[in-house]
Amino acid sequence: MILFHRISTILILALVASGFGILMFWEVHASVAMICFVMVLLLFGRLLLWEFKRGAFWVFWMSAVAFLGSAVFFYLFLELAAIKLVLAVVVTIALWLYAENLFAFYHLPGSYQAYALEYLSLVIYLLSAFFFTSGAYGAQLFLLLPVWVPALAVFWAVTGAIAGIFWVSKIDNESAGYYAFVGGLLLTELYVVLSFLPTSFMTNAAAFTCFLYLYFGITRAYILERLSRFVFRRYAAVAGLLLFFVFLTARWV
Repeated sequence: MILFHRISTILILALVASGFGILMFWEVHASVAMICFVMVLLLFGRLLLWEFKRGAFWVFWMSAVAFLGSAVFFYLFLELAAIKLVLAVVVTIALWLYAENLFAFYHLPGSYQAYALEYLSLVIYLLSAFFFTSGAYGAQLFLLLPVWVPALAVFWAVTGAIAGIFWVSKIDNESAGYYAFVGGLLLTELYVVLSFLPTSFMTNAAAFTCFLYLYFGITRAYILERLSRFVFRRYAAVAGLLLFFVFLTARWV
């Protein structure tokens, strides 16, 4: 049985790479790529033992669903082959690492590195936010959608992401729900504000992700009673430097 789970992580790596490879080089067979991605999600479910009654199953499985789904959504609005290749490599490696850590956590706990899933989940949620908001801005631009349509989707996506990372951080449900809802509202307002900037959809999404990182870090530290001036300044400095770099290198229309 454990051998099957061990093979599952390798199959996840192969199927994600195959799916993006098909999308890049054989677009007419996009349906085959979608089958590969569905199989990836089924393998994640099998890796998590299909424990539907446990909250852990839904948090870990939905993290993989959101990450892969947002990456494919983002892919639809890309034109440059180089960016598509970078996206494929990043998503493939990230999902493989996530599967490896889930395998260790569930099936070989002696080899699991403490806090690995917590930190990896944070990275995956931030990348998911970038992919999803890039796709949302892209859809708003190319499909001429009114801003409230993608904003509503962003609210639910961000609220779920914040709740997920707080759950992984072992924060109680009451605090997690409150700060997830507040964060969802604030960041949705930010999404709307950024949509009026004369910049590309990827620049707006990158700026949005920086603010999400700042909110993640400060609220998590506050709830866990670890917030200090040093911690606040560290998160603010990192987010500020990233924002400066994003807007400095952006192409303004």
